[in-house]
Amino acid sequence: MIGLYEVGERASAGSRMDEMEWNMGLYKKMLELVQRYDLEYSGPDLFLEVHEDYVDRVFDAAVDFVVEMGIYCVTSNRVINFTEDEVRGGLKEIPEELTVGEGKDARILRKREIEDRRQVNVIGDGHRPWPVEVGRWAPTGFAKLERTDLVEGFNFPELEGKRIHGIAMEAYAAKRELSILREVVADAGRPGMAITYYPISTRASTLIAPIDPEKGLRRTDGVLLSVLPDVKVEYDLLTAAVVLSDYGSYRFNGGASAYVGGFCGDTEGAIIEVLAKGMAAWLVYRDQAQYSFKVTKSVEARRPPEEGRRSVVKEPSLIWPSYVLNRALSKHTNLIRFGGVFERGACGEIGSATYLLFLAETAIVDTVLGCNFFGLHEIPADVQFRVEVSDATIKAGIKREEVKEILLAVEERIREKLGGIQESIPVPDRRMLLYKDFDAYFNPLQELYDFKRMEPTEKHLKSQNEAKRVLEEVGLAFS
Repeated sequence: MIGLYEVGERASAGSRMDEMEWNMGLYKKMLELVQRYDLEYSGPDLFLEVHEDYVDRVFDAAVDFVVEMGIYCVTSNRVINFTEDEVRGGLKEIPEELTVGEGKDARILRKREIEDRRQVNVIGDGHRPWPVEVGRWAPTGFAKLERTDLVEGFNFPELEGKRIHGIAMEAYAAKRELSILREVVADAGRPGMAITYYPISTRASTLIAPIDPEKGLRRTDGVLLSVLPDVKVEYDLLTAAVVLSDYGSYRFNGGASAYVGGFCGDTEGAIIEVLAKGMAAWLVYRDQAQYSFKVTKSVEARRPPEEGRRSVVKEPSLIWPSYVLNRALSKHTNLIRFGGVFERGACGEIGSATYLLFLAETAIVDTVLGCNFFGLHEIPADVQFRVEVSDATIKAGIKREEVKEILLAVEERIREKLGGIQESIPVPDRRMLLYKDFDAYFNPLQELYDFKRMEPTEKHLKSQNEAKRVLEEVGLAFS
């Protein structure tokens, strides 16, 4: 497998191309690959079904994309090229296990297979702009959960009363983020727990600034180095990958998803794009683990209708390509996959039984499709609930072909017992409230979770019990 130094050389010396030229070439290449490999999608009648030869063909199409198109570096405006032997040989070197954390708090992240009966790995939530004073204690509940394997960092809306801008302030903020998270995991009683650094910015200096075995980023911690939409990478992230690889920290790709209707075209092109991004993340950044392998709609297409609601289960056109992706990656690579099959959304009012049943649907599908757990959870109780649903799914031996009927049965019981389907997809994300109105974001959460005791409130527990009764009726087996 070629070294990261050689990748950096190609990012500097590859053929020059204007970014718009790259963008406009994507659609044509995707059409060509869809025709070459006969990948036309037959429509929304499919759910979690795919022929094995289709899985092989779509994977081969993604390999061809990387070999024939390359990977675009937005920093240098050059194309990084790989031979087919380099791509296929490199993918074979992906390890199927990754040890994170240290001492008694070390955990092993594993590649899971379709219908895997092993428990899921779990990322405790971060990935949001907590104010500094809240960031010192709000993430502690996630770190306290027994099944949490690692926690992800957060950004600051501002630091010491000032907006963060410029290299010096970014580096300072990065160091503060890691030092605070080290305090968080220590307060949770798990000082060796792994932390994934959520970058303040993508400058190389900011990405490597918190490296500090004593107070910052340890060799057993990691960094989020994500591939951009349309299979693009950045030189700064590659620079950080070189440093972090030598240092020993793991890397995560959070960019393994694609929109239908982008430069890569329709569903088939989006599937190829996601697979190519997963390959790029390993070849360019050495991202050992990746999350959100899914195909979703554009933001405009996701907006809820003016009247009425719809059900996520009625969107097999979104679930099927995500199944294809995870099936192809499970069969042909050892990438450690963290889930994101459904679009993020809300089923009813936050914290309600219907809301939790939406989270349960995602947990069931991710578990059966061999994904570990990552999600933009609002409170630690939501993570714990999804883990319990996952364990109940495994205990009940739920198989792929049973998933659709289970989800439909859940929705039927929502109609019968919980007041009907009230599913909607919030745009913009609720986390955006943290930039402008902290109380509007945080007050509803306090009704559901006691952040002093780090435990769910009676209101949330009542919703959990309602949701679990529904899930037991459709076949899940809770302890």
